[in-house]
Amino acid sequence: MNLLSPDKLRARRIVVHAYAFYALILLLIYFFLCAYAKLLPLVGGPDLAVGASKLPVLPVDGAASVTTGFTAGDDSAAIPWTQPLSSAAVPDVTRNFDIGIDPSISLTIALIMVGLAPTFPILRSFEDWMRGAAHRLAGIPTRVLGAGEDLRRRDLAITAVSNGQKPGNVLLIPQSSRDRMDHYRKAAKKSRLSESEDFRHDLELIFAVSTWILDRKLKLANAPARERFDQLEEVLRKRRDQLILELDDKSAFQLGSANETQDAASGDEQGIGERKRVTWERLAKDAQNLADDLCILLALYVEHEIIVTSQTVADEATAHQHTLAKKELEKFLVDLLNPQSSTSYQRSFATMTSLWVLGVVLFVSLFWSLLPGRFEHELAWATAGSVYSRTLIIILYAFNNYCIPMIVTLALRDAAMQSRRWQNMRQAYWTSGLPQAVFLVFVSWAVAAVFAVGLTVWKTGFDTNWTANEQSLGVVLQRSFEYNAPTAFRGALLALIVVVLLDAWRAQARSLRLQPTYLSSVTWASCTAVIMALCGGFTRYLTSWATKPTAQSLDAIDRGLIVYSALFSALIGFFVVFCIAEALLNQRSGTERLRWTKTSSRAPKPTPAE
Repeated sequence: MNLLSPDKLRARRIVVHAYAFYALILLLIYFFLCAYAKLLPLVGGPDLAVGASKLPVLPVDGAASVTTGFTAGDDSAAIPWTQPLSSAAVPDVTRNFDIGIDPSISLTIALIMVGLAPTFPILRSFEDWMRGAAHRLAGIPTRVLGAGEDLRRRDLAITAVSNGQKPGNVLLIPQSSRDRMDHYRKAAKKSRLSESEDFRHDLELIFAVSTWILDRKLKLANAPARERFDQLEEVLRKRRDQLILELDDKSAFQLGSANETQDAASGDEQGIGERKRVTWERLAKDAQNLADDLCILLALYVEHEIIVTSQTVADEATAHQHTLAKKELEKFLVDLLNPQSSTSYQRSFATMTSLWVLGVVLFVSLFWSLLPGRFEHELAWATAGSVYSRTLIIILYAFNNYCIPMIVTLALRDAAMQSRRWQNMRQAYWTSGLPQAVFLVFVSWAVAAVFAVGLTVWKTGFDTNWTANEQSLGVVLQRSFEYNAPTAFRGALLALIVVVLLDAWRAQARSLRLQPTYLSSVTWASCTAVIMALCGGFTRYLTSWATKPTAQSLDAIDRGLIVYSALFSALIGFFVVFCIAEALLNQRSGTERLRWTKTSSRAPKPTPAE
């Protein structure tokens, strides 16, 4: 495993997704640290308030004394490439728009995060945790290790396939390798090796995979990707040769005539037999470790599409053995090569779902800001406002309230599926599904609420020039939480509904089998719209109460805003679930069409008599 980098453990597409997730989180951390640089000393970071408050700029008077390293002649004015690209003198002017972050602070934070400036323990620990979270999200290395463990539970059983066939290179495995396996098994049995049956399975796996993969007797696909694993194959080949050498020496094997080992079982030779047994235990352990790593190699080759399901037809004897060997390998790797029919390696559709949610939320927010959002904004602020600012605000808050909870929920589900700890929400008993659902809703809601509260605090600090004290900051945090936290619950609930939909599709629920198929999508989308409308209205009701003094009650404006929130939430829920359900149903129908096409193409053409 030390030879394998993350891009070798998973396919390139999966690694890019994990890296994008990691980079996005780092950017969010960077913006947070820049905005709240005054909080760094409280968490062990440096005090960035000490030092220059502005980046150094060149004064106007010093323009003539600037040395560029090149002195032109007297006629340099006539040569265009000797002229400066811009004026060296930069006047100290005030920008028309200032976001409130000093340039020196943003530069210092950037240097801290990239390692060119001293970092602090909490940031380093969190960055390490985020890298591990990105790896777990992509299944690095849990997917390959889990696949290897599953393969170790299977029996290649090449001995049973070889029985009844003529002596020779059956399944491309040389006869000398078969003689070795038989001799090793007998010698280990005489030495009273414990778990001798497992030792036989390991030997069969080692000799078969070594012949097919390491000795390149089988023709595999994707040769450029396989070249990246040449070093790993070479290491495994050396370990195999060393193990065979030790087993030959221990069992006194000679090619062509296998010597029978004589083990004493009683008398004065009892100690010698015990030492032999211990040595065989060590060799059996080495064989087990080598078989484990060969299973990992097979899982890697399936992941990178080096081993794929093939259709070969041949008539010659050698080609026939090649075909049989390939079928035996595909039978051994059936769960990895056909994840659609396997219960352990099914896709989570996290990327597809995230993209659909992002696209639908942006489209519905844009539509809402142009038409109904204009009346909602006028009802709330007594003015329609600018269409551009209204669109930007609605899209920003929709992304925070719907997309962020969805991304967090899908990331948690994907990571749980990679580690095989996910309980299908459609099939699990309520004692297992309810805690899982509560955990998803709470975490996604908390993350979205933190983002919403942070944006509000930032806007308040920008408006007040960061002059608030601890008491006023506490009031701002409390009011911001009471106003924004209920709204973030809408996205958490929608994310839970999407997760239930994904699990229902995996469980082949009856509600997704309606004919025609769009009825299933409409049914799920309509139910989601009703739930989201109730959730949107209720959360807006809580938000309206948070802005009212204790003695006042809700007025007509508040009730109108509740209706607008219910409609907007219903639109988001309907189109998000409808698009995802259609994508899933189309995925299933496409898979079935592909399977039918392959089956029909394999079927022989009927003869005229038929």
